[in-house]
Amino acid sequence: MLKPKYHTLKGFKLESGEVLPEVKLEYATQGSKETDEEGTITNAVLYLHGWSGDYTSVENLSDVIAPGKALDTNKFYLISPTALGSPGSTSPSTSQLGTEFPDYSIKDMATANYQLITKKFGIKHLRGIMGTSMGGFQALHWALEFPDFMDFLLLNGTAQRISNQMYGVYRLLIRIIEEDPAYDGGSYTKNPVRAMEKVSNLTFLWTFSPSYFQSNFNSREDFTGLLDEMGEEAAHWDAKDIIWRTRALLNYDLEGMLSMIEIPTLVTGNVQDQVVDPETSLLPLYGAIKRCEIFLFDSPLGHYGCIKDIYMAENTIKEFIDNIIG
Repeated sequence: MLKPKYHTLKGFKLESGEVLPEVKLEYATQGSKETDEEGTITNAVLYLHGWSGDYTSVENLSDVIAPGKALDTNKFYLISPTALGSPGSTSPSTSQLGTEFPDYSIKDMATANYQLITKKFGIKHLRGIMGTSMGGFQALHWALEFPDFMDFLLLNGTAQRISNQMYGVYRLLIRIIEEDPAYDGGSYTKNPVRAMEKVSNLTFLWTFSPSYFQSNFNSREDFTGLLDEMGEEAAHWDAKDIIWRTRALLNYDLEGMLSMIEIPTLVTGNVQDQVVDPETSLLPLYGAIKRCEIFLFDSPLGHYGCIKDIYMAENTIKEFIDNIIG
């Protein structure tokens, strides 16, 4: 079980020009640390979580990130932060700013973690970065902003640009919250639970594949019962956190920029993923980056399969890393 630690950035300037006086970043570490003669860590790997995750999300990838696995924690020092805007780190719900919390971008999320890595840890170079889904968006910003800072990129279930379908789903998600009377323009004192339940149902229906829903329920009652359970579990999500984070996602678009990336890159993904599907997301990403390989697997778990069934890509990830750094 990973234990969180915290680091505070002072006077963090956002891409918009606005400044957050303090940004608290939550993170955890695991693995074996190696240092050079100056005491600088030389074997760090950064893991960046997806839209709904935090620093613990890395534990869900133990099939590839663990002792003896592709990202061997006997060999690498693994750092997993909670992104700017996600509770645990500074977000609308954890700050005192409420609706005055400034909009932030995917680039801001990447920049905050860059400052964590360089200022807190004093790291001058990463072995690599792995990003899943929205974490992959951040990893691509790292590659564009700090191209000499890493030896490899692992892009898991991600894209260079969100598809029109993805844009529509997440725009609807924001409308569901904002149009709920309990949201009250963001001035609520009690989180709008019904809106969060609807958002959870929407993301659940969007995340898994049609074959999963068709083959895993004996009756419509079983299916709707699970929908109700999923809604109850999401009642603790804070509405403002969801809206601000989703706005950052909606504004993400790196199309036409990725040909500048020359870092060896491996794209992994699920052919049954509706969120970042092969045709509009995975294959275009593979085609955009110069030194890029791709490995697609088949899981009925849809977008969640990029985490739950990542074991299918373990040998490919290991071979990719071994070919770069041995």
